[in-house]
Amino acid sequence: MTNATFESLPNEVLLIIFGYLSTFDLCEAFLNVKNVRIENLITSIRHTLDVSLMHYDKLHQFLSKINEYTNRSVALIDSVVLHDSSACTMLCNHLETRLNDSEDSNDWFRSIKKLHILNSNSYGYDLVQPILKPLVYGTHTLKYLHLVFDRPAYSYPTILSELVLHRISVYSMILEVEQGHEFYPNELTKDFHKMQPLYWPNTVKLTLSIQHPSELMLLLKRDALPALEHLNVTNEDIHTVLPLSQYKPVSNIQFCEHDLRQTADGTRLRSLILRFITLRDATLLLGSLSMPLLEKLILVDLYVHTLNHIDEFQKLCGPTHVPALKNLYFSFCFPQDMEHVLRKSSFHRNGEWPFDNIDCYIDESLIATGRLHDFATTTLFIVYKRPISVLLQHRRTLHNHRFATHASAPIFTTRRQSLLLTYDKIDKPDELFKTLQVLARCSVDKLHLKYRGDQANVSMASNCALSGNLFLRHLRSMTFDFESMSIKRSATVAIVKQILHASPNLSDLVIDWSDFCHCSQTYSNLKHLHLILDRIYPEPKQHFDVRRLAQLAPHLCSLETSGANIMLDENLVKFVLKIIRQFDQLVYLTLNKNNLYKSKENKKVIFKETLIAAGHNRVFDCNNIRIQFYTRDALYIWL
Repeated sequence: MTNATFESLPNEVLLIIFGYLSTFDLCEAFLNVKNVRIENLITSIRHTLDVSLMHYDKLHQFLSKINEYTNRSVALIDSVVLHDSSACTMLCNHLETRLNDSEDSNDWFRSIKKLHILNSNSYGYDLVQPILKPLVYGTHTLKYLHLVFDRPAYSYPTILSELVLHRISVYSMILEVEQGHEFYPNELTKDFHKMQPLYWPNTVKLTLSIQHPSELMLLLKRDALPALEHLNVTNEDIHTVLPLSQYKPVSNIQFCEHDLRQTADGTRLRSLILRFITLRDATLLLGSLSMPLLEKLILVDLYVHTLNHIDEFQKLCGPTHVPALKNLYFSFCFPQDMEHVLRKSSFHRNGEWPFDNIDCYIDESLIATGRLHDFATTTLFIVYKRPISVLLQHRRTLHNHRFATHASAPIFTTRRQSLLLTYDKIDKPDELFKTLQVLARCSVDKLHLKYRGDQANVSMASNCALSGNLFLRHLRSMTFDFESMSIKRSATVAIVKQILHASPNLSDLVIDWSDFCHCSQTYSNLKHLHLILDRIYPEPKQHFDVRRLAQLAPHLCSLETSGANIMLDENLVKFVLKIIRQFDQLVYLTLNKNNLYKSKENKKVIFKETLIAAGHNRVFDCNNIRIQFYTRDALYIWL
C-alpha cells in the first residue's frame, strides 16, 4: 500500500480544503507548489479578498508581495470586502500607487469585479478619488459596487456627491441605508439638485436613498441613466410620514406632470421599487411615465392622506398602461382614523378590495420627530397585496408586535436583509417571541433590537423563557439596545440569553457588558464584539473582566467598547496588554468608540509611547502594529 500525499488527494477534497483558506493563506501555502493540477484547481476558484480579518503585517506582506502572486491565483480575485477604515486606507494607498504605474498593467486589482464596503459611514472624499475612480476608469473591470451606510447622514451625501461629480458608473450600484428617516430625520443635507448633473452611463441596476420624492425626476431624467433597467429608491423625507412635522420640504425641485412628461424616460425600466412616498406622488409618477417593458412594480408603504388618487392608481396599474407588468405589489399606509372612511369608499366596494389577494391590519410605527430624543408612535391602517413576505423584505423597521400578530406564521423570504425591531411595549414576552418566530425562517442576517419604553418596572424575568423551539439560523449580526431604565436587568439578561442561544451562526454582536457577563454559554463563532460599558464602572483598573470575556467569546478578531470614557493612563496600558495577551486571534481593538471626551494631544502622544514601550517584543512587534487615535479619545489598535 502506497503512502498518500497531499498532491494525490482527489480534486473534490482539494477544493473543500481550499474553501477554508483565505486568498492570502492560499497564496502563501501553494505559491511555490510545482503542480499543474493544483494550480489549475486554484485558478478555477473565484477569490474574495476580505481584509477585515487580516492582521496589519499580513496585509502589508500581501500587498508587498503582490507581484509574485499575480501570475497565479491572486490575479483571479474578483471581489474585495472592506470593513475597517485603516485597512481600506492601506489598500487605497497601494491601489493609488499601482494604478498610476503603467508598468503594473497586469496587477491583481485589475481583475476586481465586485467591491463591498460595509461601514461606508467611516469614509468620505478619500474613498472615491483613490480607489473607485481608478477602478472604474483605469481597469474597466468593476461591475458591482455595494456601499452600506447605517444612516443617510454625514458620509452618505458626501460620497453620493463624489460619485455624481466623478461619474462613477458601473453595472450594479447599491447605496444601502440601514436606518433612515425613521430615526434620523432630514439628515440628507445635500440634495441632488445641488450636485453636478447626474450622468451614470453604464449603470443598469441602481439602489439608493433620496431626500425628497421629487428627486426621482433627476434619476429618471432622459440621458442621466441611459442604460438603467432596474431602479430601487428609498425616500428619506420625514415630511412624507408626518405631514404635521415641524420640518417642511426644502427641495427646489417640484413634482410636475408637465416636466415629467417632457424630461423623464422610463422606456427601458424592467423593475421599479419605491419606498416611503405618498400615493399622490406615486400616481403622478406612474401617470407621467411610459414604461412599456416594466415587468415588476413594488411600492412599499405608500402614505395616503386623502382618497382622491385611489381610483386613478388602480387604472394606472392595469394592462393598458403597463402592458408587460407581471408582478405588482403595494402596501398603503392610512392614518388609523381613515379606516372607517376607507371601508365605505369606492376602494372597498361591497366589502371587497379592487385588487386580488388584498389583506389589511393595524400597525404601529416609531418615528423621530426631529427634537432631541423625541419619538412619536403613529398608528396606521395597512392595506397590502399578498404575500406579506414582500412587505417584510423591504421594511427596514418593525415596531412592537402588531406585524407579527397579523402574520401569524413563519414567513419565508429569499433576500438577506438588515432589520430593526423597536419596542416601547415589551411587558409580555410572548409578543417578542411571536415576532422572533415569524422572523426565524426569514433570511434576516442582521437584527437590531431596540427598547425605549417609558413604562415603570417592566418585569418579565419570571416568564421570559422564549422557547426552546426558536432557531435563528440565518442571523449573523445582532445588536441589543435597551435604552430605557424601566426594564429590569433580569429581563434584559433573559432576552439576551434566549436569542443568543437560538443563534448558532452569530458572528457579530453589540451588547451591554452588564448583560453579556451573565450569559452562561461559550459563543465560539463570535468574531466581532462591541461592548457597551457602564459610564460609571466600579473598578477603574478593570473596565470589564477580560478572563470572563475570554470564556464567553474565545475567538474574537475584533473588540470595541463604547459608553464609558476610559482614561488614557497607566491602568489602560496594562488593560490593553492584558486584552492582547488573552485573545491571540485579535486583529482590531477599539476603545472609547463614539466618545465625547477629548484629551490633549501631548497626553495621547505620551500614552502611545508608553504602550509601545511596555508591549514591544513582549506582546507585539511595534513594527507590525498600528496605534492611532480617531475622533476625540477613541483609541484604535490594528494588530
